[in-house]
Amino acid sequence: MSKILIELIKKNPDIKYSLIENKYRIENIWNDESIAFEFKKNQKISFFKDLIFPEQLYGFYNSTFNKIEFIYGLIQKNSKLLDRNFEFIYKNICFKCFYSSISNELKSIATNFVENNVESPTDYRNLRLIRDVLTKEIFIKAFKDYKIVSFFIEGEFDKIDFDFVGLSKSLNFYMTYFDRDSPKIIIYEKINSREKYDNGCFFSLFDAFPKRINSVNIDATLLDTFMVANLTDNIRLKFIFYFQILEYSSYYYLDSKIQNRITQTFRNPEIYDKPEEFSKVIIEEMKDHFSQKDDSIKLEKTITENVFIEDIKNEIEANKDFFASDLEFEGGLKINRILKDSSISLDNLKSDDMILIKKNIEKIRNVLVHLRESRENKVILPSKSNDQKLLPYLYLLRRIAEKVAINFR
Repeated sequence: MSKILIELIKKNPDIKYSLIENKYRIENIWNDESIAFEFKKNQKISFFKDLIFPEQLYGFYNSTFNKIEFIYGLIQKNSKLLDRNFEFIYKNICFKCFYSSISNELKSIATNFVENNVESPTDYRNLRLIRDVLTKEIFIKAFKDYKIVSFFIEGEFDKIDFDFVGLSKSLNFYMTYFDRDSPKIIIYEKINSREKYDNGCFFSLFDAFPKRINSVNIDATLLDTFMVANLTDNIRLKFIFYFQILEYSSYYYLDSKIQNRITQTFRNPEIYDKPEEFSKVIIEEMKDHFSQKDDSIKLEKTITENVFIEDIKNEIEANKDFFASDLEFEGGLKINRILKDSSISLDNLKSDDMILIKKNIEKIRNVLVHLRESRENKVILPSKSNDQKLLPYLYLLRRIAEKVAINFR
């Protein structure tokens, strides 16, 4: 192995390399399996020893020049972005920020880039487009009025503990504060933070779609809310929309005892002869209901009277290990486990467990809406990792909302 590759791997431990037919093949740059570089054995690659590839960023850090180069792409030669040159003070350290032509390092990287795998969510970090514009005549002609540029940040990164992501987030905020159309630094989640959870559903449970479905008339407002929840890609918004279905239903909730009493009153054959007397009965029955200020109790009754443990077993079973562990979000919010351990039979779940599920869902919703939990001062940071952690509870909430909507009258 060359000394340069030794130094490169020392700075970027996830990188893999191989020597194939007098070519060095470098893979897993940025911990991104879709990207690879191929260099001839005698090709000059000394620049590589200075580069660090932060997994979450569209760019690389040059340790010799104390500079991050964010891979931007093509802009028109008369673009005003080329004049954007400013200083940004972050944690009391001044950084220089500017757009300029791509570096020689990026030219070498891009021209030797090869697709290593199917296209990833990172879109090859713009390297494919830059490579084609640099090397293919058809692209060179098509983009003759454009310039390939990068966004650069220079400064003493050691004084901020090389917090590239924190700097980028802060910079994104202020760039859009002053220019709503400002390009933003793309920040990805770390690969190893992407949990996968099963989306439990009846179809997969029975391995067959039903031959006949007995539908009921579902409230139009609830149907519209379901439609919006299903259309949005944002996991947090989905969670809030499904919870709104429960809120809407609980607003009109009537305790079954009150419902029965009112129904009996209307069925009384003397109601037309004594309307005032019966109206007093209805008012008396409804008095406690409307004086009840705790919406959380109404929500609890709405759920427990319309949804049973049997209705949600599939969603719990699909992610049993998840629900058998306490959950902690980035930001500090903690949610208690539903199951004591993953080996427990779901047949042991009781109706009281539905109350715990309701409390957990309600707690998550309150933090998503109000950003913090009122008593604990804990939050769910808006990170991709947290979005993934929401998924099992999102699937559970969706099934509860569906059951409530079907039974809602």
